[in-house]
Parts: sequence; C-alpha cells; structure tokens
Amino acid sequence: MYWILASDVDGTLTGDREALDHLAARLQRLRDDGNLFLIFSTGRNLSQVISGVAHEGLPEPDAVICQVGTEIYLPPYQEESHPLEEWRRRLIAQYRREEALSFLEGIEGLLLQPPEYNTELKTSCYLDRCNEPERAAAEIIRRVEPLSDRYQVVWSSGRDLDILPASSGKGKAIEFLIEFRDMRADQVIVAGDSGNDATMFQHFRRGVVVSNAQPELLQIAKEMDKETVYLASTPHACGVEEGLENYGVFAL
Repeated sequence: MYWILASDVDGTLTGDREALDHLAARLQRLRDDGNLFLIFSTGRNLSQVISGVAHEGLPEPDAVICQVGTEIYLPPYQEESHPLEEWRRRLIAQYRREEALSFLEGIEGLLLQPPEYNTELKTSCYLDRCNEPERAAAEIIRRVEPLSDRYQVVWSSGRDLDILPASSGKGKAIEFLIEFRDMRADQVIVAGDSGNDATMFQHFRRGVVVSNAQPELLQIAKEMDKETVYLASTPHACGVEEGLENYGVFAL
C-alpha cells in the first residue's frame, strides 16, 4: 500500500538522534520503492527545515508545511523558495495582521515571538512570562471568538500562542496538499506531540501520538477513538516508528 506520512518535527521526530537515524533509513527505503510520500508539518520556517535535513538527521521530505499550517512548500527547497501561492491566496483574503495583533493588546507578560515566526499569515507570542498563562490564553481566545470565521487561536506547550487564519492550521493544510496533489486522504498517517498538532488528528483517521507528547495533545488523543489514534509507549522518532509498525506501514 502507498502511504502518506505527515509528521511534526520538533519533539516528534527529533529528540533522539539514534532513533531518528533508524527511522529515517526505513522511511527512505519506502520512498525509494515508491511506497511513501513524506510531509513535514511543523512550526519551523523553511530555513530551519532545510537546516534540519542538513544537520539534524531529518530525512528529505516530499513536501513541507511550515509555520503551523500557514505555508506549504514543494521541492526543490531553497532559502529563497516561495510558499505555494494557491494556499497563500486562500488564506490571505481572510487575515489582517494588524487586527490579529490587536487581540494581544494589554496582556501583561506577553512577548512576541522573533520576527521569523511572525509572518503575514501568523501572529505568534509567548505567554510563559504571564502570571497565569492559561488565563491569558483564555482571554485571547475570548477576544478572537467573535471573529472565528476569520481567525483561530492555537495554544500549545503552555507557552506558545498563534493567531492564524481560520482556514489554516496543520490539518487543513494537509487536506489541501492531498487534494492539490491528487492523493487520497485514507492513505494518510499523522504524527505529533503538542497542541498545535491537534487538527491533524481531527482531520485524519490514523494518527500516532508519541509518549513524550504534551498534556494537551494526550488529553485530546485519549478522548478520541482508539482505532483512530495510536498512543505510542516510546518517545520521539521511536514512538513514530512504533505507530507506523502498528498500522502495518513496513509490512509491504
């Protein structure tokens, strides 16, 4: 069977280099045999993904979804590459960065993330310096709610908050890419470790949650059908490999 693996990077694939090297070799054999399409779905920007392939042992992907589902890239990957315009056009019509920034006003302790994580389609901040990060996140979510047809809030790791276009996110970006490439959604397996991966599990019927996952994703996974989400007993790339074994990916 032909498989599509859409995996988060940090904390999911990375974290154990030996395990990643072992998984990467097995994935490459599947790709060489024409049985796998590999997607990275990550909060990283493209430059960081390129660096990860060059220096961290990440396998070469067939597509990259960056910036929490707001950018899609296809090969060849270069520092000056532009994201897929068809996806950008779909999102830009509903998103105004100035308005997104206004939702963050007056939150004491809030710190905007570095410029490389704040783009025309993504407004991102850290809340871990707030006295009560969860309450601060809840207040931002409350402010955005009346405009939920245009914006969404992604809260993860007890620190990172993103305001994105309502039509974006990791899950919807994967769906778009699958349709754009004329592939089948029932061939998709997703893998992740934090709250910003949640929409991947909500959109596809096969998923792997690594054992080192953040509490917010573990809670979501436990509430979902066990036939839909595999909770790995091992962390990082080892957990991803365990989940792929469970779904029979390597039994070709």
